[in-house]
Formats: sequence, structure tokens, C-alpha cells
Amino acid sequence: MLILFCAVLWSAASAAADQSTGLDLAFEHLYEVMDRYHGAFYVYTDLSAAGNHFVTLGRLSSTGDDDRVEIDPGFRGDCFSGTTCIRNRFNAAEDNWGGWYFLNGVLEGEDTVPRQNWGDYPEAGLDLSGATKLTFHARGEVGGERVEFFAFGVGRDPWTGLPTAPYPDSSPKVSTGFITLSDSWQEYTIDLRGLDLGYVIGGFAWVTNAYENGGRDITFYIDDVGYDKGRLDEPRFLVSFETIPSSSDFDTTTNNTAFGYDNALALLAFLSRGRPEDLERAGLLADAFVYAVNNDRYFTDNRLRNGYQGGDLALFPGWTPRGRTATVRMPGWWDAEGTAWYEDEFMVSTHTGNVAWPMIALLNYYRRAGGAEYLEAASALGEWIEKMTRDDRCAGGYTGGYSGWEESASSPGGQVKLLYKATEHNIDIYAAFMLLYQETGEEKWKERALHARGFVESMWNDEGGYFWTGTLDDGCTVNRNLNGLGTPNIPVDIQAWAVMALGDYYSALDWAERGTYVEHHGFKGFDFNNDRDGVWFEGTAQMAVAYQMTGAADKSALYVSELRRAMTSAANNNGKGIVAACHDGVTTGFEWNYLSRVHVGATAWYIFAEEGYNPYWGVWIAPNPRTAD
Repeated sequence: MLILFCAVLWSAASAAADQSTGLDLAFEHLYEVMDRYHGAFYVYTDLSAAGNHFVTLGRLSSTGDDDRVEIDPGFRGDCFSGTTCIRNRFNAAEDNWGGWYFLNGVLEGEDTVPRQNWGDYPEAGLDLSGATKLTFHARGEVGGERVEFFAFGVGRDPWTGLPTAPYPDSSPKVSTGFITLSDSWQEYTIDLRGLDLGYVIGGFAWVTNAYENGGRDITFYIDDVGYDKGRLDEPRFLVSFETIPSSSDFDTTTNNTAFGYDNALALLAFLSRGRPEDLERAGLLADAFVYAVNNDRYFTDNRLRNGYQGGDLALFPGWTPRGRTATVRMPGWWDAEGTAWYEDEFMVSTHTGNVAWPMIALLNYYRRAGGAEYLEAASALGEWIEKMTRDDRCAGGYTGGYSGWEESASSPGGQVKLLYKATEHNIDIYAAFMLLYQETGEEKWKERALHARGFVESMWNDEGGYFWTGTLDDGCTVNRNLNGLGTPNIPVDIQAWAVMALGDYYSALDWAERGTYVEHHGFKGFDFNNDRDGVWFEGTAQMAVAYQMTGAADKSALYVSELRRAMTSAANNNGKGIVAACHDGVTTGFEWNYLSRVHVGATAWYIFAEEGYNPYWGVWIAPNPRTAD
């Protein structure tokens, strides 16, 4: 008996240690993602990285020699770090010279690509005051290449430093002088102490010439360029996925994307642990959402987009789309070959559930920390949902939102209203509106919450014991679109979310076990939908939380342990965060698939599962004996 008792104690202690370790690692991942582009002020880390500045390239060359100076900011192969680095080529001819400036540039009107600014535009410089050094890494193709690296000096005479343009860099050029590169990566530093860095439009540059290189062509590489200027006290969003070098479009299109849903979950995760440093970070995220509500590049109706860009929250000085300054940055990617900037339709759209989740996060933060601006922002978002998506067809509820780009020359029709209704969205709206009712006491929010709940309950399939996905565009017909197996596509998340948000419909978890449980790639868990082609770890964490709601502690513990294993054993893991899926290409039955990439959203849901935290209501889950519906 004593041996058994000791074994039980050891097992409990071991489980507690695993929980503590897993939680610490998960929070470490969120911290690292949040600080990645704010611990320093980067010029370049990877192509289209969220932390890049001075992204407008300006060619320097002797007369008629433009084509002898080449640059590729998206080169892949033997880089110092990350996925890409900058390949530079100079083709010598007689006494020619050339190079490139990394400029802040200006963006005006409906432009999608910034223009060069050589000191001709006002209020278009970055303030780098406080920086003491500029650091970068470089290597030659073969070694022996002679290059001068420098910063600043735009709009100034390179020899005297005197202004030659009306709005020049605040500092004259500061340089390494010509240095000889080796064929291995070396770190170089430019001392900035004592310089006026209050207005910078030329953040980095290089130049070379035929004479310094003995008349030979040279190729060399640059990577990880940045200033020692931290900005950890600034509001910002977390980039959602840890992308990897691959041929997948996903790793290109989401490289700098901070999805609103994921960031709402990160805010709630910080609240769930609630240490002082967690609450500070939750506050920065809350401030970022408030800023985004009020500073869209086009809309003034208090909506949020599905995604934003990590790194700096606001566009750079001199970037004024439609005459608006400091608007919140949108995600996208740079096509180095086509020299064009692209945006993704989903990311610029506004889906209703992706408005509701930030409301939930803001209201839970308001409950913890106060601050009228957070309640006001949540109320404004709620009014947008009510005004723009309320629907009275059939069972009522709220429609899916708006898709596409704002009105412009390239998108003359503007955004298109989505007429379908999603069970998932209406679950989120119910919780968001009920939280607003609880905080304001205004009956309108209760009525609106019940309007959403009524639709959710209408989607309950009593015979099957699960919730339907939602309706088709007519707002009435149940969406029975088929998955890859030829059966109606049913997601697992709405089953778990209904339990968390409504505190009822526990039998939906029984259907989830029958319909979406899967063992795949060495893991046990739940697929996104009922075609069971892989483990979706985010949904597995959601099920673990829902099981805690029903008192099924053993089941919850099993899947939490699988998530801990995924942290260190799943493909493309980083030993801290949770990947979205057990393999690339886990299907959803919709237009997107999940890949095995470390994901802020999946990591946050893992935290909720470990802590027994219901993110909808911001409460910890007490043991709750399972009861029949």
C-alpha cells in the first residue's frame, strides 16, 4: 500500500512538473514572438519580414550603368540566418561605380508600392534617436570583394555633408569606409554615437567601384541589418505562424501576418496566467486593438480586418494612403522578381467572428485592468457587428462579414457582403455581447446576444448530436457541403466552443469523438473536421478545455499530454510553441488547409487547456459533473 501511495504521489508530482514546464515554454514562445521585432530596430532580417524598415530600394550608379548594379533581397542559399538574405552584384566596366540605398520612401494616394524619397518630401523620416550602433552581416562570394557600407546622408553632399535637398537626413553620411570581405559571414558595426538621428530617410546603403575591385565583377551578400534601438513598450501584434523555407505559398503569404483572432487569444493567455509582466503584455495588445479600430487606412466605421502586420503597428512617416497618416499596417509580401507588393484577400477582409474575438479579449482585459478606452472600443466593434451583419432571415443571427479590398481603382466595387451565417461566428458574438451586457447593463446587448444564440441553437442537429456549420447564402438552408469523404462537412471547433460559451450541449463532444478523433503521425487528437486526415492541435486543445467543462478530467489530461509531446516532437516544432497540425495539408473542408507550423493560436489554446481556463468568459473551470442534455 505504501508503495502504491508513493507511486501515486510521484505520478502527481511528475504531471505537475510537466504542466509547469509546458506552460513556461509556451509563454516563452509568446514572449519571443511578441518581442522579435521590437528588441532592435531592423532594416532587414528576411524578405517581407514584419520588422523590416527602409524597404524602398534606391539605385546608385555612374551615368549609364544602372544595369551593372543588381540586388536581390529574396536570395535563398547560405544565408546568415532565417530564410533569405540580400544578394548584391556589381559588374565592373572601366571606372564605373554603383550601389543601393535602403530608403524609407513615401506612399501616397492609392499607391501599393512606395516611391523613392531623396529628401524632397517633408515629414517622411524615422526617428532613431537613442541608437548607438548599426550592425550588419556580410560575406563575399569568393572573398576579397571591396565594398563601402554606410548610412544616412540622403539629401546631403557626400563630401561636405551639407544639405542639397529641402528635407534631408538629419545626419551626414557615416561609413565603414571600403572594407575587404571574406567568403564567410562576418559581423560589422558602424558607430553612431554623437549623431543626430532624429530624421532618417536613408537607413543603410552600400557602394563599390571598379577601381577598388581591380576591374573584376563581384557578388556579395548582406543579412540581419539593424540598429540597437529597442521599443518593447510599444503596442504591437504577434505574427501568427513560424514560417519555414519551403515551396508552399503559405510560408510566403503569412510570413508577416498577425491574425486578429490569434492575437485576441494571446491577450487572453496573458490574462490567464496573470503575472505582472503578462498583464503588461496584455495591455500592449489591448492598446494595439484599440489603435487598429481607430486607424484603418480606409474605413472609419470601427471595423477590424482579419489580419494585420506584426512589427511596427503604424505605417512609417511619409506613408499616407489616401492622405491618412499613421494608419495600421496591413500584411502582405514582396515579389522580388516582379517588384510588386501583394496582399491576401482573406487578410484584408472582415469576418464577423474575427471582430467578436477581439471584443472578448478587450472586455476581459477591461474587467481585469479597467480603462474606458477598452470598453469603448469593444462597444464600437459590437455596434459594427449589429449594424453591418444583423440578419432576420429564418433563425436570425449575424452574417459572415465582408470580403475583399476597400474601394479603389483596382477594386471599384469595394468589399462584398458575405450573406452566409456561421455557427462559429454566432457563438463568438453571443459571448461578446453578453460580456458587454454584463459590463454596461444595457439591455440591447442582452437582446443582441440572444439573437445570436437563437441562431446557434437552430443549428443543433438533435438526431446527429452535433452543430451544423451554418447556412448557405440564403440565410436559411443548412450548409451541408461535402468534405473529402463525401459526407457533410462538420467542424470540431464549434462543438467544443458551444460547450464553453453556452455551458450546454455536452453531447456534441460525444459526436466529436465519433466523428473527428484521429490517430495520425504518432499523435492522438482531433481533426478540424470529420474527414479525419490529421490531428489539428488547436482543436485538440479546444476539446481538452471542453472536456474540463464536463468534468471529463481523464480525457482532458490525455489530450493535454499529447499537446506536450507535440511541443517537442511534432514536425517543425521549436520546442516551445504548438504547431497547428501534425502534418502539412490537414484539410478543413473549406478553402484552406492547416500546415505543421508553430502557431500562436494553437499555443494559446494549449495554455488554456493546461490552466483549465475558459477564454470566452475569462474564468477558470471548476470540476463540473457531466450531465445529460
